Amino acid sequence: MNNIKLCGLICSVLWAIPSVAQNNEQQGQLVSVEYAKSEQVNPTMWLPGNVISRKNAAISAEQSGQLEWIVEVGAQVEKGQVLAKLDNRHLKLQLAQQQANISKYLANTEYLTKQKGRLSKLIETNHTAISEFERVTKDLAVAKAEVIALQLQIDQTELALEKSELVAPFSGSVSHRYVNEGELLSRGTHVVQLVDTQHLDIKIAAPLTIAPYLVADTKVLVKFQQQLVELPIRTWAQAGDQQTRTFDVRLKADGLNLLAGSAVTVSLPKNATKLATLVPRDALVIRENETFVMTIDEQDKAQKVDVLVGQGVGQWISVIGKVIEGDEVIIRGGERLSLGEKIRRSDVSTDIAKLN
Repeated sequence: MNNIKLCGLICSVLWAIPSVAQNNEQQGQLVSVEYAKSEQVNPTMWLPGNVISRKNAAISAEQSGQLEWIVEVGAQVEKGQVLAKLDNRHLKLQLAQQQANISKYLANTEYLTKQKGRLSKLIETNHTAISEFERVTKDLAVAKAEVIALQLQIDQTELALEKSELVAPFSGSVSHRYVNEGELLSRGTHVVQLVDTQHLDIKIAAPLTIAPYLVADTKVLVKFQQQLVELPIRTWAQAGDQQTRTFDVRLKADGLNLLAGSAVTVSLPKNATKLATLVPRDALVIRENETFVMTIDEQDKAQKVDVLVGQGVGQWISVIGKVIEGDEVIIRGGERLSLGEKIRRSDVSTDIAKLN
C-alpha cells in the first residue's frame, strides 16, 4: 500500500514539473538589470593599433666563418644563451701562435732585466762602458713593449673566439633564421631575429590633435577577439610625422595573451570632459563585428541596442547609442536572449545563481 502511495506522489511531481517550466517560460527569461546613468567623462575615439615587442632585434655575426650550429625557430632563450656557433679553429691556432710568441719575449725580457742588473753593478766599479749599459736598457724597453703588444693581440683573439658564439642580448623567442648551418658568414650578416615576448607594447598612430588630452599611466580601453580590457598609456612621441599628421602612442601590454603583430582597437581621449551615458561593463555584449547592450522596453521585452564604447569609469563605461539615463539594461542573462523575448527581472540572489 505504501509503495502505491509513493508511486502516486512521484507521478504527481513529474506531472507538475512541465507545468512549472511552462509557467516560467510564459513569465519570461530570468535576467538581472541595472539602470543607465549620466556622468562627466572624456570623449574618446577608436583607433587601430598593433601589438609590438619592446625588444625586437636582428642578431648579426661579429666574426667571419662557417656556421656550425644555429638555434631552431620558435626556441625560447634566456639572456646570455648561445644562439649560433661559428667554426673557430683558425682562431684557436692563432691564439696558440701568439701565446708562443709572448713566451719568447717574456724570456728575453727576463734575460735583459738580469743583464741590466749585472751591468749596473759593473758601472759602479768602472768595469764596463756606459754605452753597453744604455744599449741593454734600450733592448729591455723594446722587449717590454713587444710583450704588451703581444698581450693585446692575445686579448683581441680571445675576444674573437668569444664572439664566434652568438649569444642572446635579452630573453625572448627566435622568430626567424636568416642563414642555415654550413653557410660561410661574413661580419655583419644577420643570423636570427630575436623577439622579447614578455614585454609588449601596443603601438597606435594617433592624430596630433589628441596629444593635449593624453596623461601617462591613464588606462584606456582595448578591444580584441571579443574581449575588452584596460591598459595604461606608457609613453608617446613628442614629435609627429609631417606627412600623416600622426604621432606614436604606446600602451603597456605586458602579460597580454596576444602575439606580437596582432591587431587591436584602442579608445583614446580626443577632447575635454563632457556629459555621457554610462552602463555597467557587464551589460556589454561584444561580438567580432559589433558591440551592443540589451535593454527592456515598456512591455518587458528585450531590445538590442548597438553602441559605440567610450571611456571607462570603474565598473561603468560610457556608450554612444540609443541608451539614455534611466533605461534598464540587462547585465546578466542577456547573451541568451532573442530580440523581443519576454523577460522577468531577478530580485533575489537565488535567481542570480540560476543565471550563472
